[in-house]
Amino acid sequence: MRDAGRSGLTRTLTRKRAWRTVMALGATALLTQGGACSSDDDKNGGSPGTGNDGGGVADVNVGDTNTGSTPLPPKRGWAAPWIEHQAEDGTTNATVIGPSRVKWDANHIEAEAIGRKAVRLDKTGDYVSFRTTAKANSIVVRFSIPDAPEGGGIDATLGLYVNGVRVKSLALTSRYAWSYKGGLIGDSIVDKPAEQPHTFFDEAHTLLDEIPVGAEVKLQRDAQDTAKFYVIDLVDFEEVAPPLTMPAGFRSVTEFGIQPNDGKDHANDIINAMKQTQKLWFPPGEYLAQKIDGGNLGIDNAGTEIRGAGIWHTVFKGPKWMFFCVGADTKCNYRDFAIFGEAKARNEETAGPQKAFVGPLGNGSVLENLWIEHEVAGIWVGNDPPYQDAPTQNLTVRHVRVRNTYADGINLDNGTSNSLVEESHFRNTGDDATAIWSIKWTKWVRDKSYQIGPDFIRPEARNSPDQGVGHGNTIRHVSVQMPWRANCFANYGGYDNHFEDNTCEDVLTYPGILIDNEFSSYPFGSGVTTFKNISVTRGGGEMFFEDTDKPWLHGALKLYLREGDVNDILVENVDLIEPLYAGIEFRGFGTAYVPKGEKYHPELLAAADKAKFVNVTLKNITITKAGTYGIEILDGATRGSVTFDNVSISGSTKGAIERGGAPDSFFNKVGTNPGW
Repeated sequence: MRDAGRSGLTRTLTRKRAWRTVMALGATALLTQGGACSSDDDKNGGSPGTGNDGGGVADVNVGDTNTGSTPLPPKRGWAAPWIEHQAEDGTTNATVIGPSRVKWDANHIEAEAIGRKAVRLDKTGDYVSFRTTAKANSIVVRFSIPDAPEGGGIDATLGLYVNGVRVKSLALTSRYAWSYKGGLIGDSIVDKPAEQPHTFFDEAHTLLDEIPVGAEVKLQRDAQDTAKFYVIDLVDFEEVAPPLTMPAGFRSVTEFGIQPNDGKDHANDIINAMKQTQKLWFPPGEYLAQKIDGGNLGIDNAGTEIRGAGIWHTVFKGPKWMFFCVGADTKCNYRDFAIFGEAKARNEETAGPQKAFVGPLGNGSVLENLWIEHEVAGIWVGNDPPYQDAPTQNLTVRHVRVRNTYADGINLDNGTSNSLVEESHFRNTGDDATAIWSIKWTKWVRDKSYQIGPDFIRPEARNSPDQGVGHGNTIRHVSVQMPWRANCFANYGGYDNHFEDNTCEDVLTYPGILIDNEFSSYPFGSGVTTFKNISVTRGGGEMFFEDTDKPWLHGALKLYLREGDVNDILVENVDLIEPLYAGIEFRGFGTAYVPKGEKYHPELLAAADKAKFVNVTLKNITITKAGTYGIEILDGATRGSVTFDNVSISGSTKGAIERGGAPDSFFNKVGTNPGW
């Protein structure tokens, strides 16, 4: 999400300035060299390594397994290799809390739970238990425990029982949870206790001995478990494969003096090893990367293939595990490991960049079987000029789980094209879980120089050329749960981009799907952008102007004329289930709607004043139990027309439609449109 609607400089500085500054700083990391590319896998080469990937995924049939808490149509989302159990559906002697959608309130922690319900363990002996429905040897627990009085989090334990025996004391922490000041981002102050708390939940995971089918697995607060409270949202049970062995042709990092689990900072050793081999293997264990000589911000890669023993077995920790791919035509392949960062707030301007993968990712790169947590962003594809030789092309991201970030899960940015994100899972992201942002650089320079001042853009970048239109990208079979800020799926300009067969469950503050001409993007068109076969459950939320009598109440599906036309769009076979506010929101912008204290380039406002919907079709859409209207039109989004083909509305609290002054010509109704 780009912070449209906030007042003055805060809106832009807290979102885009932080990103732009970080990306410019990251250029120094693009200057060193590594090995040569050697992987023979390509974008369309199937899914290597999924049969026995040491904790990635087993061979699965997408759509055969429902991993969410809400029954969904088949073949939507990722058939992930774990089975999710909601705490409120388990057995408990404690308190089930919720449902609630009251955001930014410590009395409603469950508002950020999946399904908006949870179980709270307040006293010794309180428990919640589950019966396994398949064998498993691991558990993930999504939980909340209190912050420290002065911020920074606490550590605590919680009893994990299998068939009545306490087999482990789960180590929990709230160091990565509990942000404050609601919508404010970009400053470490959000980690200090204040009003409007949020990001209540984090996750703990551990491997276990084999748990048989039908076993009782219990989370119980005992005398040695000393947090004031424990709120349990869900658990995931997974059968993790044994560690992978080193593939043929690889060299182990142990050849270069790097030993797993030795507690040493190996950042420089790893860079040296990558310069000496085309294929580098990390055996099971933890590897630290804390500081790089010469001031580099991350680990440069000119084509060395990096593999581990599986996402449960090879773990990278420390702030310097941030991979850059060096060279426009370089192919960088990464597989079978986890990156667990140390980000505690979205404060990259002061703390430095904190992303797992960042900058251009070459041509034909592959990111597969990865686990990313506690970063500001998971995968940010693209870089500010003048530090981008060419846009990323033909990238494949597959079988990736991104959790508990303070910004985007994945953003395909700055001309990224013909790339694929599939069979992946995003939970608790602090901005768009998945986004395609087709920024037009010269327009960005124009708009931000006018809005903020000429010094906002670095001098060496002001006259850089555009990076090209983002097009031909596909995000499919992706499951998203609880983006606590922004959307599940967002598209900002470009053409021929596709979101297909996805699920979105529980959005705290923004739409589930956002189709937006904004943030100095290239226009839509020259190839239809599609959103097909998507379920949005409990999407939409309140964000911006909360302290006024007209806060923005975002629909589950939003189409936004912020900076120009929204055109050549097809939304088909989409279910909007229990939106908090409207099911479908159309919003405009322009001179009449500029918030007090803000300014925009005259050309931007002129485009917004006349923006319209052109060749936009909504087909086979169901809107069920919307909190306000099935369809709502706001802020002059009444120009052009939209085709409604079998758009069904039922159970809306305030009525089927709020026309917002739109003429009859706006509604091109074909087929049947039940309920309105």
